[in-house]
Amino acid sequence: MIAQAMSLPRQRDGIGALILLVAVPAGLALMLTVFDLIHVLPTHLWWQALTAPDTSDPVQLLYRYAFLPRVAVSVLAGAALGLAGVVMQHVLRNPLAEPTTIGTNAGASLALAAATLYAPWLLEGGREGVALAGGALATSAVFALARGRSFSPVSIIIAGLVVSLTFGSAGALLMALNREYTEELFIWQSGSLVQNGDAAVVALAPWLLAGICAAFLLWRPLRLLDLSDDGAASLGTRPAVIRLAGMAVAVSLGALVVAEVGVIGFVALAAPALARLAGARTLGRRLVWSPLVGGALLWLTDRLV
Repeated sequence: MIAQAMSLPRQRDGIGALILLVAVPAGLALMLTVFDLIHVLPTHLWWQALTAPDTSDPVQLLYRYAFLPRVAVSVLAGAALGLAGVVMQHVLRNPLAEPTTIGTNAGASLALAAATLYAPWLLEGGREGVALAGGALATSAVFALARGRSFSPVSIIIAGLVVSLTFGSAGALLMALNREYTEELFIWQSGSLVQNGDAAVVALAPWLLAGICAAFLLWRPLRLLDLSDDGAASLGTRPAVIRLAGMAVAVSLGALVVAEVGVIGFVALAAPALARLAGARTLGRRLVWSPLVGGALLWLTDRLV
């Protein structure tokens, strides 16, 4: 009883720190967004430009189809990366694991570059499937390389760096050999939140919602990975299947972000780490707060640059 009573203030302090961690960057980003909006469009035209923009006014079109979608995409992409990072780190028991460090982003980027140059018909139904296939292939290569070391955290990170460098170099070579066709692709692959419509928002929002639902459906099984594999198996679960399901969620989210906005690093690594430092000690809390931190961080970063 005494221990429980003493833990209550610590829990409240943790919640307060987490709220500040999200509220401060989100508040600053909101202030900068409003400041930019005031200089772009008079406040009395904001609602009209959002719901029924005047097609003869380029400022309203810029506000509706470039500025607002960019804000939405920065939040959605940051949240997706934060969720991908926390799931991947928990599944692999490695605080350095995220889509960039284990090759997922590089594989998705290379697949999209190759499809754009040599098989554009693959992209007719959208870039998501191609990006997912490339990300899954790269991640599988990482696990194949790390298998000999029993998937230790260090071996996974080293294998991820090798795969990332290999796939990244292959992508750079493709673009160098086809420079006349890849100028726009080069800018996109470097990570760009520039928007010219709602397509990325429409693509990201349902996938992020699906990822959140999948992560919370896996919450209880994922908690068992805190035990040893033998301990988890003794409770009637299959740790390998749980890891595969968790990695499928994380890889899908990472590849989707690459498909829509290119490669964006650091967010998937930083958001779970910051949430953990601020008091999100349990997996459930990290699943809630890491996407919020990721969305706020990327939104603020985009407003500052």
